[in-house]
Amino acid sequence: MTTKAILPFIGFGSIKFGMEEHEVSSYIGDPDETEVQNYGHGGQANVLYYDEFGLSMSFDSEEDFRLVEISFENDRFVLHESIKPGMSKEDFLSALENLDMGEYEVEEIEDDEFENMVQYIFEKENINIWIEDDKLTTIQIGPEFVDDDTIRWPQRSNNDDE
Repeated sequence: MTTKAILPFIGFGSIKFGMEEHEVSSYIGDPDETEVQNYGHGGQANVLYYDEFGLSMSFDSEEDFRLVEISFENDRFVLHESIKPGMSKEDFLSALENLDMGEYEVEEIEDDEFENMVQYIFEKENINIWIEDDKLTTIQIGPEFVDDDTIRWPQRSNNDDE
């Protein structure tokens, strides 16, 4: 797999927010693992894990099981041509200075399961970046929300790169 651009609000390559599981599988094959995550309010998501690619994708019941979140954990995926999993926190912050990603929040995760973890939340771009032990581990993106309940799904064409 060649380097792929992470496209905020859209996805990557031929994978676009709003796709169904079978559409994603037709492009990149069957997942290595699947998981059903239940939410407290009765909703759930099917999560597909592609270990070889360092990817996971969530399909939410509240959106008719359409793709609503992608997590990237492999340095073959690059955000804004400079941010990628595996880079140091110092390099990430340096790259961030040269980008116009808008305001962000920093949240330290205080949990027994995750030590030394910090999340950078870019609400406007619907991007979360996870740093653990001073290393960028995960870039997580979602679709664009018009308001709290309405998603603006990206257009899809048959000419997308795989």
